[in-house]
Amino acid sequence: MGSHHLSVRKLVFIAVMTAVLEAAKWALNSIANVELVTLLLIVYTIYFGLSMTMICAFLFAGIECLWWGISIWTVTYFYVWPLLVLLAYLMRRQMDRFKAAVLACIFGLVFGALCALVTLVMSGWSAAFAWWIAGIPYDLVHGVSNLIIAYLLYEPLMKALAHTGIAESF
Repeated sequence: MGSHHLSVRKLVFIAVMTAVLEAAKWALNSIANVELVTLLLIVYTIYFGLSMTMICAFLFAGIECLWWGISIWTVTYFYVWPLLVLLAYLMRRQMDRFKAAVLACIFGLVFGALCALVTLVMSGWSAAFAWWIAGIPYDLVHGVSNLIIAYLLYEPLMKALAHTGIAESF
Protein backbone atom coordinates (compact mmCIF):
# COMPACT_ATOMS: atom_id res chain seq x y z
CA MET A 1 0.00 0.00 0.00
CA GLY A 2 2.76 2.47 0.92
CA SER A 3 4.76 1.98 -2.29
CA HIS A 4 1.64 2.65 -4.39
CA HIS A 5 1.10 5.89 -2.49
CA LEU A 6 4.73 6.83 -3.07
CA SER A 7 4.49 6.26 -6.83
CA VAL A 8 1.34 8.40 -7.02
CA ARG A 9 3.22 11.09 -5.09
CA LYS A 10 6.14 10.87 -7.53
CA LEU A 11 3.78 11.08 -10.51
CA VAL A 12 2.20 14.20 -9.08
CA PHE A 13 5.62 15.80 -8.54
CA ILE A 14 6.71 14.82 -12.05
CA ALA A 15 3.55 16.44 -13.43
CA VAL A 16 4.16 19.62 -11.42
CA MET A 17 7.85 19.72 -12.39
CA THR A 18 6.92 19.34 -16.06
CA ALA A 19 4.25 22.03 -15.76
CA VAL A 20 6.84 24.38 -14.25
CA LEU A 21 9.17 23.66 -17.20
CA GLU A 22 6.39 24.54 -19.64
CA ALA A 23 5.36 27.65 -17.70
CA ALA A 24 8.98 28.81 -17.55
CA LYS A 25 9.37 28.26 -21.29
CA TRP A 26 6.22 30.21 -22.05
CA ALA A 27 7.15 33.01 -19.64
CA LEU A 28 10.29 33.84 -21.64
CA ASN A 29 9.09 32.64 -25.05
CA SER A 30 9.16 36.14 -26.53
CA ILE A 31 12.90 36.52 -25.86
CA ALA A 32 14.78 34.38 -28.38
CA ASN A 33 17.08 31.80 -26.77
CA VAL A 34 16.64 33.04 -23.22
CA GLU A 35 15.09 30.29 -21.13
CA LEU A 36 14.87 28.79 -17.66
CA VAL A 37 14.43 25.17 -18.78
CA THR A 38 18.17 24.47 -18.73
CA LEU A 39 18.60 25.67 -15.16
CA LEU A 40 15.44 23.96 -13.97
CA LEU A 41 16.53 20.62 -15.42
CA ILE A 42 19.93 20.97 -13.75
CA VAL A 43 18.32 21.81 -10.40
CA TYR A 44 15.72 19.04 -10.76
CA THR A 45 18.48 16.52 -11.51
CA ILE A 46 20.53 17.53 -8.49
CA TYR A 47 17.54 17.66 -6.19
CA PHE A 48 15.19 14.91 -7.45
CA GLY A 49 17.61 12.55 -9.19
CA LEU A 50 18.00 11.04 -12.62
CA SER A 51 14.83 9.03 -13.12
CA MET A 52 12.27 11.67 -12.12
CA THR A 53 14.06 14.39 -14.05
CA MET A 54 14.54 12.23 -17.13
CA ILE A 55 10.80 11.56 -17.21
CA CYS A 56 10.22 15.33 -16.98
CA ALA A 57 12.60 15.96 -19.87
CA PHE A 58 10.80 13.45 -22.10
CA LEU A 59 7.37 14.76 -21.08
CA PHE A 60 8.51 18.30 -21.81
CA ALA A 61 9.69 17.23 -25.28
CA GLY A 62 6.39 15.45 -25.90
CA ILE A 63 4.34 18.47 -24.85
CA GLU A 64 6.40 20.67 -27.16
CA CYS A 65 5.64 18.27 -30.05
CA LEU A 66 1.95 18.32 -29.19
CA TRP A 67 1.88 22.11 -29.05
CA TRP A 68 4.16 23.00 -31.99
CA GLY A 69 3.87 19.84 -34.06
CA ILE A 70 6.63 17.45 -34.97
CA SER A 71 9.48 19.27 -36.68
CA ILE A 72 13.25 19.19 -36.71
CA TRP A 73 13.62 21.31 -33.59
CA THR A 74 10.95 19.52 -31.56
CA VAL A 75 12.44 16.10 -32.36
CA THR A 76 15.81 17.29 -31.10
CA TYR A 77 14.28 17.91 -27.68
CA PHE A 78 14.04 14.12 -27.21
CA TYR A 79 17.82 13.82 -27.05
CA VAL A 80 19.07 17.32 -26.20
CA TRP A 81 17.25 17.76 -22.88
CA PRO A 82 17.89 14.19 -21.67
CA LEU A 83 21.58 14.72 -22.50
CA LEU A 84 21.62 17.77 -20.23
CA VAL A 85 19.95 15.76 -17.46
CA LEU A 86 22.56 13.02 -17.85
CA LEU A 87 25.44 15.52 -17.73
CA ALA A 88 24.01 17.20 -14.63
CA TYR A 89 23.60 13.79 -13.02
CA LEU A 90 27.22 12.88 -13.74
CA MET A 91 28.33 16.21 -12.19
CA ARG A 92 25.88 16.11 -9.28
CA ARG A 93 28.37 15.42 -6.49
CA GLN A 94 30.53 18.45 -7.29
CA MET A 95 27.77 20.75 -8.56
CA ASP A 96 27.74 24.29 -7.21
CA ARG A 97 26.62 27.64 -8.56
CA PHE A 98 29.74 28.11 -10.69
CA LYS A 99 29.66 24.61 -12.20
CA ALA A 100 25.93 24.85 -12.86
CA ALA A 101 26.50 28.16 -14.67
CA VAL A 102 29.35 26.70 -16.74
CA LEU A 103 27.31 23.62 -17.66
CA ALA A 104 24.33 25.78 -18.61
CA CYS A 105 26.57 28.09 -20.66
CA ILE A 106 28.27 25.28 -22.56
CA PHE A 107 24.91 23.63 -23.16
CA GLY A 108 23.54 26.86 -24.65
CA LEU A 109 26.63 27.34 -26.81
CA VAL A 110 26.44 23.83 -28.30
CA PHE A 111 22.64 23.66 -28.50
CA GLY A 112 22.57 24.48 -32.21
CA ALA A 113 25.27 21.94 -33.01
CA LEU A 114 23.34 19.27 -31.12
CA CYS A 115 20.16 20.21 -32.97
CA ALA A 116 22.00 20.05 -36.30
CA LEU A 117 22.42 16.30 -35.80
CA VAL A 118 18.85 15.72 -37.04
CA THR A 119 19.59 17.82 -40.12
CA LEU A 120 22.76 15.80 -40.65
CA VAL A 121 20.77 12.56 -40.71
CA MET A 122 17.99 13.99 -42.87
CA SER A 123 19.92 16.19 -45.30
CA GLY A 124 23.68 15.56 -45.00
CA TRP A 125 26.77 17.44 -43.88
CA SER A 126 26.25 20.60 -45.94
CA ALA A 127 22.76 21.23 -44.61
CA ALA A 128 23.75 20.41 -41.03
CA PHE A 129 26.76 22.71 -41.21
CA ALA A 130 24.63 25.52 -42.68
CA TRP A 131 22.01 24.98 -39.95
CA TRP A 132 24.65 25.18 -37.25
CA ILE A 133 26.48 28.22 -38.69
CA ALA A 134 23.24 30.15 -39.20
CA GLY A 135 22.34 29.55 -35.56
CA ILE A 136 25.63 30.61 -33.96
CA PRO A 137 24.39 34.11 -32.98
CA TYR A 138 21.42 32.47 -31.23
CA ASP A 139 23.71 29.95 -29.54
CA LEU A 140 25.84 32.82 -28.22
CA VAL A 141 22.77 34.48 -26.72
CA HIS A 142 21.64 31.11 -25.38
CA GLY A 143 25.01 30.38 -23.76
CA VAL A 144 25.51 33.81 -22.20
CA SER A 145 21.93 34.05 -20.92
CA ASN A 146 22.15 30.52 -19.47
CA LEU A 147 25.40 31.49 -17.73
CA ILE A 148 23.85 34.57 -16.12
CA ILE A 149 20.55 32.89 -15.21
CA ALA A 150 22.20 29.83 -13.69
CA TYR A 151 24.78 31.87 -11.80
CA LEU A 152 22.10 34.11 -10.29
CA LEU A 153 19.34 31.57 -9.66
CA TYR A 154 20.98 28.19 -8.95
CA GLU A 155 21.57 28.75 -5.24
CA PRO A 156 18.22 30.44 -4.52
CA LEU A 157 16.37 27.59 -6.27
CA MET A 158 18.36 24.92 -4.43
CA LYS A 159 17.78 26.68 -1.10
CA ALA A 160 14.05 27.06 -1.81
CA LEU A 161 13.75 23.34 -2.60
CA ALA A 162 15.79 22.39 0.47
CA HIS A 163 13.56 24.61 2.60
CA THR A 164 10.47 22.69 1.47
CA GLY A 165 11.95 19.29 2.38
CA ILE A 166 10.29 17.74 -0.68
CA ALA A 167 13.16 15.43 -1.61
CA GLU A 168 13.14 13.74 1.79
CA SER A 169 9.62 12.48 1.04
CA PHE A 170 10.93 10.33 -1.82
